[in-house]
Amino acid sequence: MKKKYVIILPILIIVELLSVINFVNAFSCNLISLNTNQSEYYIDDSIKINASWELNYNDNNEIAYIQIHIVDIFDQFIWNSSKYNQIGTYEKNWTVNIEDFNLDIKNSSYILYIKFFVFFFHIDTASTMCNYIETIEIRVMKRNILCELIGYKDRIKLGENLSLVAKFYDEVSDINQYLGNQTIQFMISFNDLLIHRCNYTTNMSGVISIRLLSLTHLKLGQNFLIFSIVDNNLYNDSKFIYEIYVDKNDPIIDIISFNNNLEENEDLEIKLYCYYYLNQSEKPLANYTLLIKIFDNKTLTFINEYKTDKFGILEVSISQDSFNYNQRNQDFIINIFLNETYYLDNKTLTLNLNLNQDYYSKIINSFQIKIFSFTSVLIIIIILLSYLIINKKSKSEKLLTELIIRY
Repeated sequence: MKKKYVIILPILIIVELLSVINFVNAFSCNLISLNTNQSEYYIDDSIKINASWELNYNDNNEIAYIQIHIVDIFDQFIWNSSKYNQIGTYEKNWTVNIEDFNLDIKNSSYILYIKFFVFFFHIDTASTMCNYIETIEIRVMKRNILCELIGYKDRIKLGENLSLVAKFYDEVSDINQYLGNQTIQFMISFNDLLIHRCNYTTNMSGVISIRLLSLTHLKLGQNFLIFSIVDNNLYNDSKFIYEIYVDKNDPIIDIISFNNNLEENEDLEIKLYCYYYLNQSEKPLANYTLLIKIFDNKTLTFINEYKTDKFGILEVSISQDSFNYNQRNQDFIINIFLNETYYLDNKTLTLNLNLNQDYYSKIINSFQIKIFSFTSVLIIIIILLSYLIINKKSKSEKLLTELIIRY
């Protein structure tokens, strides 16, 4: 009995050694190459993987295979290939669409790892081996977009309308790939407050059309037009900001008639046409109030308000007596004011008025001649009266002398 155990025990040891030797000599995996066509990808690209290896094992009592894994930074499985258990040298190519991964890219990029995985299992001994032989890091990015704005102006007048065409396309595409069927959010802000928001969908050419009404969509002053594509898994959350300034309209005052030289008792008459331009069309300023001031050597001598008619025409007639004519100064300044309104800016028209100096010189000369004549006549009369008085007095004295002598 003892002899029997002595014989069996060495045999078992030899069998076990042979199995171990068989395991060591039979299984082997040699990675020849593992590569990808690039290291950075856009999220709508495809990853092309190539791998070649040599695998040897005893398929009678062993199980072995290789497999390609794609995992994220948390080692969570994103994708894996089939299992390849062919003995010998083997090469395989894979094309993997990144969009099929359904990656939730919060930032501009996402890191993935491509790993060459080897599995081995010995049936008799239950020995198992799992190992990553090679790892490649790749980066997946969202695409950047550009915006081309057609019909844009950075300044417009209040009341003016603006038609815009915004075209969105891929920044790096060789053929300017347009962003078709994408949602674009359009916003307008004023003084850091959101005053308008609307969503548009691009057509197949990546285009949206917008019509801006300055009275409805914008405010007086600085406005910002903001185009953005948000919560999009394919493109970065890009914003395109354009400044647009809304100005009041500039009123125009045309002189239809005005005589800047007045004669005696001639009234000051002015005829004006008031209007402005809106969307390249002429608009009369109907029923607008204008203030007229007349200055004599910086001294205000006349002020009054007048209104245009329904055609934007203003006709005024002012007598000379109304602005206190001073004959020492024949030059006057006429200022015509159109006050600021919600739509219009201030406007001042300045006119120079001259009262005919020749006429007033004639008046002065005539007056001086009359005074001179009157004075001359008066002097003559005084002289004559003096002569008569003196003459009369002389005669009286002679008679008295004669009377005394006779006596």
